[in-house]
Amino acid sequence: MKQPVSDNNRALGQIVDENVHAIGQLVQLLDQMPGTLYRQCFGARNQHVIGKHVRHIIDHYSALLTATSGVGGLLDYENRNRDLSLEKDRRAARDCLEETVGALRSRFEGPCADELNMRHNSAGKHQTVKTSVERELVFLASHTIHHMAIIGMLAEQAGVKVSSDFGVHPSTLRYLEGQAADLARSA
Repeated sequence: MKQPVSDNNRALGQIVDENVHAIGQLVQLLDQMPGTLYRQCFGARNQHVIGKHVRHIIDHYSALLTATSGVGGLLDYENRNRDLSLEKDRRAARDCLEETVGALRSRFEGPCADELNMRHNSAGKHQTVKTSVERELVFLASHTIHHMAIIGMLAEQAGVKVSSDFGVHPSTLRYLEGQAADLARSA
């Protein structure tokens, strides 16, 4: 049985809110971070850079927004924009994240096409698979939070104070809240 449109819009709005919340946390961290840290290389091979993770996050949102900008769009996470200036310029990346929030809110505030085609490459073989906007927004929230956990760890290594819920998935936060409540009840 298909849900009424208003229920679908509410559910989609909640998923968008989860993405917006994560992006907002990232923007706040970027606001307090020195530009040199944003570009600093970490790790034995100097391949871990906060700016690269942020650009990667932006690229994935951009892919979804591009695919949903017209009828019959094809979502392709592999062929991303990869604007290297976003890896180097913290302010530009921050502004792009703010634009992404606005685009998510305006694009998905009302009814939208449920089905979406996604191009997938498995070992060099391309195929088109069916997905949905809702499913991809759920993926993007998890993907963003995963990269934020890495960003948070790198920032902490450089001495930046990161909030305890930065880069922590909402399901983990709910679990921890439940554990704390259980502990309080048993005390």
